[in-house]
Amino acid sequence: MMHHSKPPNRPGRPTAARAETIDATIRRAARLHFLDKGFGATRMDDIAIAAGVSKGTVYTRYASKEALFRVVVEDVLGAMSRRAARQNHLLSDDLEQRLHHHARVLISVHGWKDYRLATRMIADASRTFPEVAIVWEELGTRRYIDFMAADMAVASRLPPGTGPDWTMLANLFLHGISGWHNHQSAVGKVSEQETEAYCRKVISAIVTIIDAQRATG
Repeated sequence: MMHHSKPPNRPGRPTAARAETIDATIRRAARLHFLDKGFGATRMDDIAIAAGVSKGTVYTRYASKEALFRVVVEDVLGAMSRRAARQNHLLSDDLEQRLHHHARVLISVHGWKDYRLATRMIADASRTFPEVAIVWEELGTRRYIDFMAADMAVASRLPPGTGPDWTMLANLFLHGISGWHNHQSAVGKVSEQETEAYCRKVISAIVTIIDAQRATG
C-alpha cells in the first residue's frame, strides 16, 4: 500500500505563517515611512529596505505605492477605531447621553498622536496627490458617518423609515464638532469647558430635529 506524503513547499516559497509575517513587516515599515516622510517622498525601495525584503517582494503583494498606502490608511484607522471602542461600555441607551459620549471620544481622538500624524500626512500628500484625500474620505469619514447614522437611528427608537435624514444628522455631528474644534485649535488653545458647551449646542440641535420628527410621526 502506497502512502502519499504532503509535498514540501517549493524552494523559495514562504510558508503561510512566514508570508503573513513578511506582509506585516512591510506594512509596519510603510506606515513609519508614510507618517514620517509623507506619501510623495516615500519610495517603495525605502520601504523594502526598511522591511528587509526585496522590492520585488513588496510589489508582489502591493501593485503600487497607492495600493500599499490604502492598506496603511486602513490599518491606522482600524487601530484608532479599536482604541476608541474601548470606551463603548460607557455608552448609555439614552440618545442624548449617547451623543455626548460619542462627542467626548471624537474630541479625544483629535489629541492622539497617531491621528495628528495621519491627518498631517493626508493634508500634505493631497496637495500633490488628490487621490490620497479620497482614500481617507472613503475609509475614515464615510465609515464614521455611516456608523453614527446607524447608531442614532437605533438609539432614537423610531420605527424604521420614519426618522429624519440620519446621514445628514451624522454629517452635522461630525463636521459640526470636528470642524469647529479644528478651527478653534488653529487659532488658540480650546478649553474643555468651551468644547463641552459647543458640543451641547450641536447635540441639542440634533435631538430637537429628531424630537420634531417623532412628534409629527
